[in-house]
Amino acid sequence: MAPNSELPRISVIVPARNEEAHIATTLAAIVAQDVDEPFEIIVADGGSTDRTREILSEFSAVHPGKLHVVPNPAGGTPQAMNVLLGAARGDVLVRIDAHSSPPIDYVRRLVERIRSGECEAAGGQKRAIGEGPFGRAVAIAHGSKFGIGDSKYHYASEVMYVDHIPFGAYLRERARAVGGWDEELVRNQDFDFDYRYGRAGGRLLLDPTIVIDWAVRETPVALARQYFQYGYWKYRVLRKHPSSLHLRWLIPPGFVAVLTLGAPVALVSPSARKSLGLTLGAYSVFLAAAAVSSRGEPREVAARIPLAISTMHLSWGAGFLTSAIKRRL
Repeated sequence: MAPNSELPRISVIVPARNEEAHIATTLAAIVAQDVDEPFEIIVADGGSTDRTREILSEFSAVHPGKLHVVPNPAGGTPQAMNVLLGAARGDVLVRIDAHSSPPIDYVRRLVERIRSGECEAAGGQKRAIGEGPFGRAVAIAHGSKFGIGDSKYHYASEVMYVDHIPFGAYLRERARAVGGWDEELVRNQDFDFDYRYGRAGGRLLLDPTIVIDWAVRETPVALARQYFQYGYWKYRVLRKHPSSLHLRWLIPPGFVAVLTLGAPVALVSPSARKSLGLTLGAYSVFLAAAAVSSRGEPREVAARIPLAISTMHLSWGAGFLTSAIKRRL
């Protein structure tokens, strides 16, 4: 860590709200970073009502002068990111999620990519970590094309330019020039920001050898809520940026629409019943293939993979459709 008298060249920024379960681990990983340049740690607290503020105070007492906490009265993630953007003094920002645990060389390697001139933003692989059997199944789903589709930062094996990076490093002035994070977007504001950053000439580089661990939801209900919101706000992002559309985004809402509309028709139409049966049968085979592909996993984990994947797909699709319907109405 840099002495207080040194102007930081890197700002590690962390949005947080009610993160007592993870924030201590995250801060410990950040303060241990092997970085040659002076850097600062800034946490934007969104009015936490658990022990988050107490943990931040304890950390500051152990590491005096190494943590700056700024208030985020609005409480939301995009508002936190803009508060952090305004408070940052380093010319490079590195965003770390309060649920994550970066390796000791994470910040240094991302910044080196930017300093080399080959990109204006850099990110690595987002490796999902679960604790219980269902959480581990969710983690496997995140790292599989069966669960996530073509989100390269979950499983890419080579360096490439992409349109979105998780927990990335950015040039502070470029981030300010594109207007920061869109505070209308409760979720998917990171994709929206990356899209605008890229459209403004910022090249986003994904280096999958740089890995950050990220804690997943541990229950089906929590996972469903998370993915419903992802789908809901993905439609809002699409409304803002139609050219950002990936055709794979339409598959989950299309599947949910088929199930929702096909079920009542199937009650009175044999042909519709047959079509719906074929659709469900094909999806069941898809889920079974996902479970079989997880070789070496304990039985209690493999058995929960179909539930994890179907929860992600159906919740995301339902959220997307709900958002679209609300917009039309």
